[in-house]
Amino acid sequence: MEKFSIEQINRYILHKQHLTAESKTSNIMIVTRDIGGLHSTSQTTPYLSLFNRIDNFSRNQLDEEAYVKKNLGKIRCIRKTVFIHNKEFVPWIIQATKKQHAKRHVDYLVNLGVSEMKYQKLVEDILKVLEGRNLSVSEIKKELNSSENISAMVNLACDQFKIIRNKPIKSWRDRRHTYSAFEEYFPDMNLEEYSEEESRTKLVRYYLECFGPVTLKDIAWWAGFTITETRIALEKLKDYATQNPIDPKGLLNPQYMLTRDLERLAQTAIPDQAIINLLPDLDPYMMGYKERTRYVNQKFYDYIFDRSGNATTTILINGKVKGIWDFISSKKPIIKFFLLEKLSKELLEEVKNQLDKMGRFIFEEDVVLMECKTMDPLKTRTPGEVQTPLKYC
Repeated sequence: MEKFSIEQINRYILHKQHLTAESKTSNIMIVTRDIGGLHSTSQTTPYLSLFNRIDNFSRNQLDEEAYVKKNLGKIRCIRKTVFIHNKEFVPWIIQATKKQHAKRHVDYLVNLGVSEMKYQKLVEDILKVLEGRNLSVSEIKKELNSSENISAMVNLACDQFKIIRNKPIKSWRDRRHTYSAFEEYFPDMNLEEYSEEESRTKLVRYYLECFGPVTLKDIAWWAGFTITETRIALEKLKDYATQNPIDPKGLLNPQYMLTRDLERLAQTAIPDQAIINLLPDLDPYMMGYKERTRYVNQKFYDYIFDRSGNATTTILINGKVKGIWDFISSKKPIIKFFLLEKLSKELLEEVKNQLDKMGRFIFEEDVVLMECKTMDPLKTRTPGEVQTPLKYC
């Protein structure tokens, strides 16, 4: 059994996640594939995740790949969460996770007081309106002249892959989408190409490729599978995956990774120069694991994650969370930051440089940097405040 330090593992995963200088690329499709998809619950997260990983990234690059070329699809999948995934992955990711949405669909209709028959009729009407077009919910509602909750119907139809989320209505920061018929958006896609069991195995292998080394709990949590389903998939991958190849101090649970990647981990060197990353809320690096002690000091956990386990905007140094950042729209835009640990003067200056660059990307103008001396833990706050962690500063 080989032993690796946590620092070496962090450096290896940063490289796999395209968060090191030498692993950055200009190819959005490669990055999206390699990091397990772009988490898209927050409208800005995909763009900010790519800004960290793409050389000279501009927002229209993602819009071009997703909404013009349609090489990417925004779908609800793992853990009932919305992600942007490479087009060729969509069929088996849907098959692997579609059961996770079934109860949500039934419960949602019950809460709305809408029968399944009425829902299906409304979806048929919505699809007729969408023929050859992509429209916002308000535009769909206007054309149907309906008093029904069309927004809820559209969201449910997206979960059934009858409708798909298209580009934001106005800007990259607009939470409202336009929508298209799924079959028009991906006309040649066969959603029945893979069986459910085959798809679960593919998803577990994909996860190991993007995030390994990981624990059994990590895999099950990320994929939204039961432990039994996860073990079955791992058994099918026994010729490709290695169990317990590492025994780093502080990581006591058995670890899994692709066997082919073990040598790459062994060859990973720790550079002298610090690696600094400013990650958005819900970034894949932060949300890729159930067990997070490798990159989070437990005494700061409640400042970094809310009570549901969702990650806020973080300052990483060498793969470990050292602070929180936030951006505020105002007459003169502000980038706030809160340090969880004291940094050297040199590191602090570099963090400020990175914050300034991020601010100019978000606002397209110079920003004011403001250090916060206090922060209320996210665990004590309302859901959703991972997107505004320093608003009370």
